[in-house]
Amino acid sequence: MNKVGRSVTIKDIAREAGVSISTVSFAFNGTAPVAQETKDRIFEVIKRLNYQPNSAARGLVTRKTNNICLFTPHPASNFFSFAGNSVFSHLLQGIGEVLDQKDYNLLISWDNIGHKAKTPKLIKLMRERAMDGLLICLPNHDSSIIEELSEHHFPVVIIGSNGLKNQVNSVDVDNYDIAFRNTQHMLQLGHTRIAFISPGPLEFLVCEDRLEGYRDALEEAGIRYREDYVFIGDEKERSGYSAAAAFMALKEPPTAIVSGRDIQGVGVIEYAREQGLSIPGDIALISFENSELAEKYGITSVTTDLYEIGKEGAKLLHKLLTRKKDRGAQNIVIPSELIIRASCGVARPSI
Repeated sequence: MNKVGRSVTIKDIAREAGVSISTVSFAFNGTAPVAQETKDRIFEVIKRLNYQPNSAARGLVTRKTNNICLFTPHPASNFFSFAGNSVFSHLLQGIGEVLDQKDYNLLISWDNIGHKAKTPKLIKLMRERAMDGLLICLPNHDSSIIEELSEHHFPVVIIGSNGLKNQVNSVDVDNYDIAFRNTQHMLQLGHTRIAFISPGPLEFLVCEDRLEGYRDALEEAGIRYREDYVFIGDEKERSGYSAAAAFMALKEPPTAIVSGRDIQGVGVIEYAREQGLSIPGDIALISFENSELAEKYGITSVTTDLYEIGKEGAKLLHKLLTRKKDRGAQNIVIPSELIIRASCGVARPSI
């Protein structure tokens, strides 16, 4: 602060060092060459006057905010109850660790439920240059915002499932392939009556992809797809319990279940225990996520690592921000691993 209590500005630095304001900016931000003697003089003044740069003002010069926005559906929406808080925290951890290393700030934003603004919030943020790049969760087929951002060549990476492969940068696991392989695993163990529990409503692309993978695996094996072998679950253990009860009440119940998430698999196990059924003897079980629940209950499950998805998404966006030339869209697929435990019938005795 100077003697009247006013914050030191870049004008003060320029006047004290005997140079132009643009030269101070070039020296401070490294945006143009400045003679070493001049640079030393500028930084001596900066240190002596304890100059604290204003990030907003610096952004006007560099056209950078060092802000990355993560845009998600509204926290009160079906997406968040479907995704679950722990899943979102893993995603945030992966994103946050990378951005912290790269000295970027993370902003989180969403649109209001049921409110359709004339100018969507993301477009306003882009026009106001409130962010340098965008990570976006796009759980359904509405890609209109992405298309508008792409027209402006704004750096965007989709986190999670999307219907825009080869058009927009994205990071996810291959939900279709995992569901296909999970179903195929049960087929290889000799099961032909295989049921499927969706992890959530089919309006979400991840659920649609997993159902399609399950269905195609059956078709490839020459097994008829049955509507009564499909149950639309949610993020609660009870949905797995209800699914198992519905399946086992059928005249021809399944002998194997592909569960959409581990917590649903726990519900299946609880139902089996109540009914005196054996897992995997009466019902073989396989799932997604490979969470702590899978390990605790001995559920065969496939890794779907949200931490890695977040981390790789942030790394990809940073690459877009620092890249000199435009390139084609990258669709990064995080590898998944099948962790075999007792529930599918390959390892150890019944649960």
